[in-house]
Amino acid sequence: MAHEHGAPPIGGVSVLLLDSAQGKPIQTWRFSDATEITIGREDGRDIVISDPHVSRHHVTLVASGSDWMLISCGRHGTLIDNRIVAEAPLRSGVVFRLGPTGPTLRFDQGKALTSTTATMDQIDPDAIAMLELDQERSRREADKIAGGALFDELLQTSQRMRAARKDKK
Repeated sequence: MAHEHGAPPIGGVSVLLLDSAQGKPIQTWRFSDATEITIGREDGRDIVISDPHVSRHHVTLVASGSDWMLISCGRHGTLIDNRIVAEAPLRSGVVFRLGPTGPTLRFDQGKALTSTTATMDQIDPDAIAMLELDQERSRREADKIAGGALFDELLQTSQRMRAARKDKK
C-alpha cells in the first residue's frame, strides 16, 4: 500500500527503546523534520537495533500530515497491545514490540521529553556534581565491611581453598 508523505509534523517525534524489565527508556532517537523513519538491524536504517529478533528492515513509520502510521516489514512481525499488526495508526505514547520476544519501543510525538527520558547529552552540567562519588564515605563503608567477622571468615575460607588448590598441583 502506498503512503503519501506530507510535510514534517510540527514538534517532531521521538522513538524510545525501553528496558524490557522496567519499561524505562534506555535510548532515545529524535526526529525534528522526518516524514519517514525506518527501524531495523541493517546499517543505514534511521534506527539501527542489533538484535537477532529484529529484521534488517523491520518497521517503517510514515507521516501523513500530523498523523503517523506504523508499517510492519519484518518477518517476525510487530506487536501493539500483544497483537501482531501489519499497519497501525500511531499516537503519542504507543508502545510496540519488534517480534514476539524482541525489543520494545515507544513512539512520542510533538512533546518535550521529560527528565525520565534524559540521555547523557541532555544532562545539566551542574547536576554532574551530584553524581560524583563520595570518596570518604566509600572508604568508611569499605572499612566497615572489611572489619566485620563475616569478611574475616570469608577471607580465611578463600585462603584455605587457595592452599588446597595449590597442594593439588
